[in-house]
Amino acid sequence: MYLVETHKQSDNRHHSDKPEVMFMVSNNPGLILDLGEHSDKAIEVLEYKVTRNPLYLHSHVQRIYLYRQVENGDALYGALLDLFIALNTKGFEIRQRLLFESKCYLDSHHFDVLYRQLKNGVDASSVLPLSQYSRLSKGLIGTIDLLVRSNDQTTHVPRDPQQEASEYLEYGEVDEARKLLEIAVLKEPWRKELHIDLLEIYKATHDAGNCDEMYRRLSDKFIPDHHVWIQTAEHIHQTTGDING
Repeated sequence: MYLVETHKQSDNRHHSDKPEVMFMVSNNPGLILDLGEHSDKAIEVLEYKVTRNPLYLHSHVQRIYLYRQVENGDALYGALLDLFIALNTKGFEIRQRLLFESKCYLDSHHFDVLYRQLKNGVDASSVLPLSQYSRLSKGLIGTIDLLVRSNDQTTHVPRDPQQEASEYLEYGEVDEARKLLEIAVLKEPWRKELHIDLLEIYKATHDAGNCDEMYRRLSDKFIPDHHVWIQTAEHIHQTTGDING
């Protein structure tokens, strides 16, 4: 008899866990929830709240922070995707801030997907990489690359590296812009505008090392405005005091 009653009491405590966590989450004004062993149930509660009221940003942010606490990058992508869907083209600053704060937890591809959608927004029918953790997406799987149909064949149209680098710079991602332009310059060394943008980055960051290395790698290629590379390298070395560079 005692064992039966103990089992019933245990069941009752188990069933009461979720309502208790619902109360803990709903009555917590903070954005960062420290619920310890209740984190999994808190996530379930927040998923329910996001589904029930997609425009209530407080639940979205709590859910994003909670996934960062448990370091679940795939789930974090799903939570960020739901925030992007809920806001679409609105709330640019909060979408940008939360995305960049979450960068170190995200797969680089997932970060890039959301980064490219910052300006244009996302809706529930957007064709993006699927996430099992998203509660607002309609689950259309695909890619955001542009497509062109010609003679019943579909081909990918790559984005212009200069435009893409400009977007990285707009959000302070200088290293990403530099790396992208370096690849583009080596691939299309005849494009003068790519050289100019890359040299401006080297000059602004006093990056003598990468400037010298790129000049060396370009030595067997055509370099438009060859003298500009020399002048930029000399300026950087003078600025940094490395006159022997």
